[in-house]
Order: sequence, then C-alpha cells, then structure tokens
Amino acid sequence: MSRTAFGPKGGGSRDMHRRLSKASLGVPEEVQRAILHEGAGLIVAEAKRLVPVDTGRLRDSIQVTDDLGARVYGKLNGFGLSVFVGPVGSTEDGDVYYAKFQEFGWLWSKGQPFMRPAIATQRPAAETLVLTRMRAAALETMR
Repeated sequence: MSRTAFGPKGGGSRDMHRRLSKASLGVPEEVQRAILHEGAGLIVAEAKRLVPVDTGRLRDSIQVTDDLGARVYGKLNGFGLSVFVGPVGSTEDGDVYYAKFQEFGWLWSKGQPFMRPAIATQRPAAETLVLTRMRAAALETMR
C-alpha cells in the first residue's frame, strides 16, 4: 500500500517544514499533536465524502491515528511528530481489508480512489491550518 507524506521526508515543501518548526517552539507536544490531528481531519472529511458507500464500514474506518502500524495511506508531518490518515483496519485480518482494492483497483476492477484525491485537494488547506494554529499556540505559550 503506498503512502503519501505531507511533510519534508515525503513530499511537503521544505519551506513549510521550516516555518512549522519555528512556529512550534515552546508548544507542548500534546498541543502540537492535537493541531496535526485537526489539520489531518480536513483530509479525513474529504475522503469520507469521496469514498463509495455500500455498508458504510469503509467510510466509518477512515480516520486520523497516531499508530504507524495502522497501514494507512498518508501521513502529516510536523514538529518532529507524525499523524496518519486512512482506513484503519485495512490489513488482511482487519474488517476493511478491501480498502486497498477500492482505492487502487484489482485484476478485473478499476479502483475508485478516495484517499489520494482527498490528500491532493486538502493538503494545502491542512498545511495552512496547522501552521496558523501552531503560530497561535506558540504566541499563547510566550505570554
């Protein structure tokens, strides 16, 4: 399963990473992680809007997680932290193992991507939201 990174090690701009690093100085890790979750939430909302729905299990499995082992499709990096987005439980023994086939297709069926378009369209808004919230949090900690 491919991953799409939003941060400096897999796709995001170096300038954005530099600005995020500066903005995060003095902000507690739990606040930084909450801000990353908020930004990634934009991608999750768009993926849930785009995903084809039959039973709703796949749509309901799309979420933000801190668990690298969740085998999700993308990650949002910032401040030395990462959060991951995608269908959680999309492994062979999970309840939405078919997520990868829905996204990428299979031998005789064409995929109906939902994560890649969500990442592509919402990434700029997610980065902007994270940067704005982080600057505000950094200013708040300096008071």
